[in-house]
Amino acid sequence: MATPGFAGRILLVNLTKKEIGELDSARYEPFGGGHGTAAAIFWELCVAPGGWDLQDAFDPRNAVALMTGPLAGTGLSYAGRTSVSGMSPQSWPVNWFCHSNFGGSFAPMLKLAGWDGVVVVGRADAPVYINIVDDRVTLEDARELWGLTTWKAQEEIWRRTSVHYGREWQELGQGQTLQRPAIVTIGPAGENMTRVAALVHGGGSGAGQGGFGGVFGSKNLKAVAVLGTGTVKVADPKAVRDSREWWETRWPVSAEFPGPAGIVHSSCMGCRGRNCHNRNTAYGRDSDNCAEAGWYAVAPPAKPTPQDVQLRSADIVQQLGLNAMETCFMGPMAFPVPPDFPVQPSVPAYTALGWYLKKMYDLGVIGPGTKFDTSPLPMQDYERGEFADIYGLAIANRIGIGDLLAEGTVRFAEKLGRLPEDFDTLLRLTAWGYQDHWSMPAVEWCYGNLMDARDINNHDMSLGPKPGLECADFVKILAAGTARNDPFWFDYSWQGERAYQTGIYSEAKARFVAWRQHYATYYKESALFCDWAFSNLYNRNSPDGRGYTPEAEPRFLNAVTGRNHTFEDGLEIGRRAWNMKRAIFVMQGRHRKMEKFAGYTYRPGASYCGFALELPVFDGSRWDWVNCRELYLEDRGVEQWKTHFYNTEGWDPATGYPQRRTLEELELKPVADTLQSAGRLGSPP
Repeated sequence: MATPGFAGRILLVNLTKKEIGELDSARYEPFGGGHGTAAAIFWELCVAPGGWDLQDAFDPRNAVALMTGPLAGTGLSYAGRTSVSGMSPQSWPVNWFCHSNFGGSFAPMLKLAGWDGVVVVGRADAPVYINIVDDRVTLEDARELWGLTTWKAQEEIWRRTSVHYGREWQELGQGQTLQRPAIVTIGPAGENMTRVAALVHGGGSGAGQGGFGGVFGSKNLKAVAVLGTGTVKVADPKAVRDSREWWETRWPVSAEFPGPAGIVHSSCMGCRGRNCHNRNTAYGRDSDNCAEAGWYAVAPPAKPTPQDVQLRSADIVQQLGLNAMETCFMGPMAFPVPPDFPVQPSVPAYTALGWYLKKMYDLGVIGPGTKFDTSPLPMQDYERGEFADIYGLAIANRIGIGDLLAEGTVRFAEKLGRLPEDFDTLLRLTAWGYQDHWSMPAVEWCYGNLMDARDINNHDMSLGPKPGLECADFVKILAAGTARNDPFWFDYSWQGERAYQTGIYSEAKARFVAWRQHYATYYKESALFCDWAFSNLYNRNSPDGRGYTPEAEPRFLNAVTGRNHTFEDGLEIGRRAWNMKRAIFVMQGRHRKMEKFAGYTYRPGASYCGFALELPVFDGSRWDWVNCRELYLEDRGVEQWKTHFYNTEGWDPATGYPQRRTLEELELKPVADTLQSAGRLGSPP
């Protein structure tokens, strides 16, 4: 019998063989659901059998998984997201096993249909979509959907189901419903296998990072549609209700994204209070408002893009199925830089494709007189909204220079012959080619990017000065919230020997990053708590400043599952899944020598694009908030930090390979055996 909170089954679809099967969820529960379960399945289906080099994300053997967590569909806030995992065509220089996730109603609906996830392998011989109605799963002809935008494709699938949304009860599957199918689909960008293609659900809840829309396109898979009429079993309904009321009463949640006047606000299914979907509700209560809303916002010295033009342009990126963060023109804002910094007069939040395209044009690298024709883009109209339309269509359909842009920023720069120089100057990218998400100077985000496969996108640390709190008291609150009680985890000393003793290159910082990766891998990527709410070590609404981490997470999970897991038990699940991911990376070729930051990180100006500038610093005798805007990394310090981190994780410090003792401690002996057979098992300590 399935553990409460889990449906007990994972759908397995082989498009090549036209086979529909299922996996037993209970086998993968030690990995927590979501991304953790997807990593275990990927190892089982793609790595352990051998037979290929795990390099090409567009290979039909790549398994892409859409997974739920145990809290989806239970009515708990901030817990209804869908995890997407598989090899990523966006990752550079290797198509690393990667992840993304999206909100909306897809995960709760999948659980109501009786499934914990959908795993897809192979390639259909013609376009199809997967149609799930409770137990009935079919492969439907999608040839007439091919070429449609994400919105039109969903409308057509809704039309085919003949469900009168919200108007009258209809018998369907095993029960009755007022709902229409929850659908995740691709647009032209995915169909044309661009590396910057998103999966889009509803009006704009999207899995953007990772290029998984292109993976769908490579499989001739247009969409996955699901309609469930069942229920989600929880162990203790009263405890679920009580835990939600306890949380919302003690730590009241206020709307974080008020948005422009006149815009309707909404949240993901089951969530309330955040209101982060504030574009419209015409295509469901899930129209996102993040990088998409500022996708077409040109950087200084150009005049600011009017808000109505930005909102209209957001529809372009949603309908075409483009990764907004990767293809945007600057993101939501720009930051001043030092006089001698090569990007003048300011650096955009994201040195993304739209911005970099214009920079290359202004420098004469592309355009008239060069070997790189910019057709069909009207570069003279770069500041007009019409340019965004043509730019999006060119990328999504690989027209003209759009064929190069469709490979993403880092590969576009590589094709222009601008690497590695632009890593030092123009481009703020992670080691793996993703846009840096203002991760400096809060270096735990930066280090997390390096050890994972993408920008980790963790917004959960609020480290600046807090009203009524001394810095020393603040770091004690943070330390207590981690359940490890080490204040030096939060020392951002970055100069001199203090940086090596207790600061950003120290063993304490390595342990903090390890904790954070274990936490995120389980609680945020596997149990699928929303990043906007978890973790929460400090909370301004609490009388003593303490957040709801580490109490809330196990309280919610235990109420649903009936387990008696502690917060530390969850961290151990995260450590297991994190080590499984590391083993996959190693089998793909990851080695310590590869884990180097992009060049700009090691030079002045690295932190000029960021928010958390005043951070806790211990000077050897006292704590205080210090402005760290000038922070940048030095290679010697990063190498010391890596050694500390590998030792903390139980990995070989010479190679970064997991050691057998670590894997067997995590009940991953078969993984250790496979690594040993491949000559990639870490040497014993």
